[in-house]
Amino acid sequence: MPDTVPTIQPDPTPIPIDRDPPDLRLVPALLAIVAVKLLILVADASPRFFLWDSVTYLQGAIGGPLPRDRSFLYSLLIEAIAVPLHSLHALVFTQTLAGVVSALLAYLILRRHLSVRFGVALAAALLFALEPSQLFYERMVMAEAIGGMLWLVFIALALEYVRSGRSLWLPLVAFAGIVAVSVRLNGTPVIVLVSLSLPLLRLVLTPRARRAQPLERRRLLLQLALASACTLVFHAGYRQVVAQVAHTQPGYIGTEGLFMLGYVAPAVEPKDFRATGCDPDVLTRVDRPLGDSRTREYQLWGEGGLWAVMQRDCANAEAVADKVARRAFARIAPWVLPMAVATNAQYFDYAESIWRMNSDLGRKGMLPLELIEAAQKYFSFDVRPVAFTNTFTSIWFEHSRWWLTACFLLAPVVAIWFARRMRHGIHATEARLLALILIGLFLTQFLLSPVIAFRYLHPFPPLLIVSAAAILVSYLRQANARLRDAESGAYVSKTGFRVPPAAAPE
Repeated sequence: MPDTVPTIQPDPTPIPIDRDPPDLRLVPALLAIVAVKLLILVADASPRFFLWDSVTYLQGAIGGPLPRDRSFLYSLLIEAIAVPLHSLHALVFTQTLAGVVSALLAYLILRRHLSVRFGVALAAALLFALEPSQLFYERMVMAEAIGGMLWLVFIALALEYVRSGRSLWLPLVAFAGIVAVSVRLNGTPVIVLVSLSLPLLRLVLTPRARRAQPLERRRLLLQLALASACTLVFHAGYRQVVAQVAHTQPGYIGTEGLFMLGYVAPAVEPKDFRATGCDPDVLTRVDRPLGDSRTREYQLWGEGGLWAVMQRDCANAEAVADKVARRAFARIAPWVLPMAVATNAQYFDYAESIWRMNSDLGRKGMLPLELIEAAQKYFSFDVRPVAFTNTFTSIWFEHSRWWLTACFLLAPVVAIWFARRMRHGIHATEARLLALILIGLFLTQFLLSPVIAFRYLHPFPPLLIVSAAAILVSYLRQANARLRDAESGAYVSKTGFRVPPAAAPE
């Protein structure tokens, strides 16, 4: 009787991964990050400025009107830190501390929520600490460094909730979300959606094998109600605060209607000005075609753009802008994808991308007297040589054009790869949430940004670095498992399943 060929029965147990390390080793990680940041700070501590945003922030900090089209909280931060000390270097130091916290948060996410080994997690955190846009915006009088830290706080708290399922995290997530939005609007749709639906996301993103005892319906409904209530209250309350500060309708910024007008400009038609008090022929005086989505920035800020014409021809132009934008928004859907493709293609247009990089570096011609005089009077700082003086961090940022573009455009690919590599591990739910956030951030930037701007890509590198570190470790674990099993005679299939030695292929 012929020998029976053994049937291969794969072991359904995936390759084991390390559980959360008993010791996060925060102290050595913190010391390493601080050492790197201090070395860079000693080499380059010069404040830098972006026009006109930096001017607006500084004017709000020294007694002028708080920004209506920017974060008024950032002006208050400058007022609290730099004004009493009469030093913009104090602001640079504070933003460097924010960079330390950001890098430490990336390290904690890797160690606590993805079980990445110490050496790889620390290397990833240090890579982020040295990332070009991070270093540059720690020196810019701009809200990116503080906003980036708050964005990572929001993500870390959301991960803590999906890890434990405890209700106490939900108000903290909602609060961290609105604070992040109040400093930087990047990612607002993602923050709102995640804050509202986090309990449901936890249920949906949890692998089937771990749903043996799903969250009972009553508890799920209560947590959804808590998350929704906290999110709506915090966001509605903040919008009312903006209305009080900017003396306008509630919104995330005081000129929300104006910025919406810039986004929907290609869809604006003469009928949108009906019953607004504007001249019916107002659009005939716009000197660049509205239908070209690449002119949207010009329509807001150019001398012959849509907004400039409306200011001349419309009484109460801001109210009209809000009304016109809402009417055009109802027809914007067919325009969204073509506008996004045309706009983001400019990252590969050499002349346009170089111009944008120089703009983000603060090289925009003559510095205004408003900036020169304010910096000299309140901070004893001569800003005139700054814009065109190269420093370590400005050169590093200037050469990061392709790095930042890759972090942005490859985000969905890396997110899907990351989620698939982690799908069998004990942190699959956390990995899926991170991947979903990264995809949401990509879609927000890709579809909703009216211009290319490298400063808008600042939130992408930390999430890409975290994802790449976790992917690398997953491959290293698989390779080590294959080596161990080869030594013991077992076989690990490409799908990650173990095959008994007797059934392993020759």
